[in-house]
Amino acid sequence: MVSHSAERPLEAPRPRGSRSTLPLGLFAAAAIAIALIIALSVRGSGPGPQPTLPAVGASPVASASVAPSPSASASASASATNPSQPSPSTAPASSAGTPTAADVSAARAAIDTYTADLVRGDYAAAWAMLGPEAQAHRGTLADYSSERSAFFKNLGGRYTIVVSPTGVAPIATWLPGTYGAPIDLAHAVLVEVDYPALAGNNAGYDLFIVNPGAGGLKIYDVR
Repeated sequence: MVSHSAERPLEAPRPRGSRSTLPLGLFAAAAIAIALIIALSVRGSGPGPQPTLPAVGASPVASASVAPSPSASASASASATNPSQPSPSTAPASSAGTPTAADVSAARAAIDTYTADLVRGDYAAAWAMLGPEAQAHRGTLADYSSERSAFFKNLGGRYTIVVSPTGVAPIATWLPGTYGAPIDLAHAVLVEVDYPALAGNNAGYDLFIVNPGAGGLKIYDVR
């Protein structure tokens, strides 16, 4: 008699699943997620964008374009089109003082003596009263004598002295006629000599600056 257990066909054993054989796709997805999280964390904690620095050796201030102010441009234009004229004297008009009564009296006496010498023909004496700069401008005593004799021969010996005349420009205006002489404007006096014989003529008067110096009063014919 055959046993039933012997007649039952044998069943193939079932394969057992292993915990270590997870799908590869799951590992790949996990790795990508972790990498993405790390990247976002690094980016979020990093420093923000930095300002662009100028190149080495470049100055931010120098590179800026500065437009000239209107007033500066106008001044520069005015200087270019209307150059300033040189001052007629090394001493400004404002430096002129008020001569004392003694200065005025001495200046009048000096011009009276000077003119009287010319009237009577003593040109050497008149020449000696001129400042050295005036003498250099006149040339020589001979030149001076010739010019003055021609002028005075028709005057009839008449003249009038006006100290500090008001009908002409201030003394500082006439300083170029002193040819660089060191004029003491605190005591120098402007004197006018009128010649009645030439009244109404442009040559009818002379102007002199009488300047006190170490060697005494010196006369400058400034007109």
